[in-house]
Amino acid sequence: MKKWVKWIGISLLLIATSLTVLQIGSLIVQSNYQAEYIDNRLLYIFNMVIAVSLALSLLLLLSLKKMGNSILVVITIMIISVNGYLMYQSNQMIENITSISPDMKQVFSLKKNTDTNEAVYYRSYYRILARPKEALPSSIVTAGEIKWLADDIAVFTYEDNQKHIQQFVGTYGDRNDGLSYSYVGAQIHGQWKGENTVVTASSEGIMVVHHDDQHLFKWEQVHQYGTLAIVLAENNEAVWTIGLGDDFYFDQNTTDPPTGEIILYPATLVDNKIIRLQYQGEAPLR
Repeated sequence: MKKWVKWIGISLLLIATSLTVLQIGSLIVQSNYQAEYIDNRLLYIFNMVIAVSLALSLLLLLSLKKMGNSILVVITIMIISVNGYLMYQSNQMIENITSISPDMKQVFSLKKNTDTNEAVYYRSYYRILARPKEALPSSIVTAGEIKWLADDIAVFTYEDNQKHIQQFVGTYGDRNDGLSYSYVGAQIHGQWKGENTVVTASSEGIMVVHHDDQHLFKWEQVHQYGTLAIVLAENNEAVWTIGLGDDFYFDQNTTDPPTGEIILYPATLVDNKIIRLQYQGEAPLR
């Protein structure tokens, strides 16, 4: 047996063994800590990878007869087929809505019950494991896009059973080093400008002027997610999301204005492009 063949076989065996340990560990964690795979399909995908890796390693390391090779291949195909079917059936009951952040460090995860259309937001731990954090306030009838406004801000747009457009935001960090809770509305106080758009945050609320459309959102219409984003709503429907850019910085202990950019994102199922805005100065007096 050539040395490189032996090393490949051993590597595949180690992969199969490691994933088997992971599968067993995930069952223990789920039982004791109510944590599970961030996407249910991972259970079946890992089973298929284990089967393929183990089969290939045995074929490379053992001198099996032709009949033995055939039996091994048939068993592997059967395991893959069964897990593929189980994965399909699982997704018919619980639809997994997931997205990985641009820097590959965070995972936005929702699990939707296909019978009730109700969904639960899962917070990731150790990348592939997650625990339920909160239920979405309204059911998902039509799922839209998941858009990452920054490496730590994910916005999910969807239509609920009242045909209202809603936005749910997952945030995974802060811009204050986690020292204290901060309010986005207070941090962005002032006037911001972008392409054909002006956002003004004042004591009255947040005014958004986009092309020829102008609308003032009172503070009771502003809903904060974490310390990085807010959703502006009207008549039980989301209209805009505002997120703090990766380079945003505001020191609440000084009178210095904020630096960096904020990001405005419309609540539409299609053609929802982000708008980047820069700080222009204090909010003009009315």
